[in-house]
Amino acid sequence: MADDSTDSTKELVFPQGIPGFGDQRRYRLSHSDTESGRVYWMQSSEDPEISFTLVDPAMYSLNYQLELSDEEAALIQADGPEDVMVFLMVWKAEADDPQQQPGINANITGPILINPEKRLGMQKLISQPKVALNISA
Repeated sequence: MADDSTDSTKELVFPQGIPGFGDQRRYRLSHSDTESGRVYWMQSSEDPEISFTLVDPAMYSLNYQLELSDEEAALIQADGPEDVMVFLMVWKAEADDPQQQPGINANITGPILINPEKRLGMQKLISQPKVALNISA
């Protein structure tokens, strides 16, 4: 994969930042294919030490049913659902308690929404997410 680190056309812009990281508005997105599926990394262009791991909710057999307000749709310039990709932020939990197993956690109440065509993103905070499980028999 070519190094796109200096190419601003490859950056995603989060006009309102990400809660807790409001001053970080530009990110570079990269990915890797794993046995479980594609994993993405979103690294801040302003502070390379800040990065997030993202996955498609389908990796967890989840299918989001999201509604965007007019303001949210305008923020990422989305005319319809086909313009938006949904991702979950994931992190690895460390076991402080020897009886507890460390594992991978996903933030289902704060999906990352990206309009890949416009290269705009946002984090949507949802108090009660509507998520359907995709279970195959």
